[in-house]
Amino acid sequence: MIVASPSLAKPGGQGDAERAFSCMNSCHLGPSGTDSSATINIELDRERVFTGQLISLSIKTSGMELSKKGLVGVFLLSNDGAPLDDWEVVQDPNGGNNNYVERPVFSSTQGATFTWTLRAPDTNGNYSIDAAVHHGADPNPDEYAYLGRLTTPLQIEVEPMPEDLPRFSEGWKPISSRDLGDETKIIIETEDTDDLIVEWRTDSSEVILEASLTKQGEGAWSFTLPASSVESNLTWRAKLSNPALEETTPWFTLSSGKPDYDIDERALMIQAIAGGILAAAIAIAMQRRFAYPSQKGGML
Repeated sequence: MIVASPSLAKPGGQGDAERAFSCMNSCHLGPSGTDSSATINIELDRERVFTGQLISLSIKTSGMELSKKGLVGVFLLSNDGAPLDDWEVVQDPNGGNNNYVERPVFSSTQGATFTWTLRAPDTNGNYSIDAAVHHGADPNPDEYAYLGRLTTPLQIEVEPMPEDLPRFSEGWKPISSRDLGDETKIIIETEDTDDLIVEWRTDSSEVILEASLTKQGEGAWSFTLPASSVESNLTWRAKLSNPALEETTPWFTLSSGKPDYDIDERALMIQAIAGGILAAAIAIAMQRRFAYPSQKGGML
């Protein structure tokens, strides 16, 4: 766990991570931090939450000051400023599993929405979820960190899960990224599920399409999401049912991007050294050749 002390602005960002906002209550009182003008709202995608259930939680923020890069960091926290120990982050807004993420915001007026998919605690009871933002400004000669937090934490009552609630199998996690041009086959294993519908859409369209499913066995299905030729996001969700109950999952995000090429730094260094040795050998050979030219003709 990384403990963040965001009292100084960092134009390049801190990077997504599991972070505790250690000075949430006092940083803005110090000489190097100041209050954010941001408005922060938190929304839950359902009225009732059961133990172990997948839910979607969104932080909407706007009205904040923005740096030249426009980076805004958002924390999803327990009430004491610590990461969500009781909640599992299944997918964060950037496709990882962190409680702190950074994204560029291009308009302070329009703001941005940061959405997490969480797995609810295994123990029923009352829980609090807090949120905070961290960003810079332009101009910002004193490198102040602008800090804001939710006025009132969200209170969630987690109820015991009904025994026959249709759901994904425990431990299932979504695929978050893929290379351009690749179709993506996804296998879903479920519990207490008789019927399944999968819907998907692209980020450039509000049209919702239904995926073709293939039965893989008892409680298991597969489907394929089409490839993308441009960097983009595709979202999908599942609707599960049995004769007694129905359940709709949050929207999961699948990002398409250019492949990352792993560079072996050691191999690169060895190759550079070998190239240097070869160049030195050639230089020495050439120097000897011109220093001792071969003599032509007979003896005097």
